[in-house]
Amino acid sequence: MEPFTTAKILEFVIGAVITMGVENLPTATKKLWQTIRNRLQHQPVASTAIGEIEENHSPNQIQNLAPFLDVEMLNDETFKQEVQQLAKEAMNQDKETINIHIANANSSPVVGKQDGSNNTIIGTQVNLGKE
Repeated sequence: MEPFTTAKILEFVIGAVITMGVENLPTATKKLWQTIRNRLQHQPVASTAIGEIEENHSPNQIQNLAPFLDVEMLNDETFKQEVQQLAKEAMNQDKETINIHIANANSSPVVGKQDGSNNTIIGTQVNLGKE
């Protein structure tokens, strides 16, 4: 398998942070985000971009983080391998996450999941991932 590009990694993890919020990320994705965040937060521009992503859900911060992540991955092979492995795990875990659909029953939004036959199963609790 070819290594993931910095842009692909950031697109994936930032998309997840914006969609779910840091506290709701699946375990592997959260670990990937925290690893990148911890490594880049000492850079003022990167730190500002991280804040924009987490607080204001700003997807256009990828271009602000990418150069910093590129440099860190070029300068530290161990860090690069760690990020690549975490990205692989996070993207695989994401594929295992149940697709959640909003069904409209009696004009009220209800959370449900597809059962594989294009039927939406309505329920009060939906597990969003494997833990």
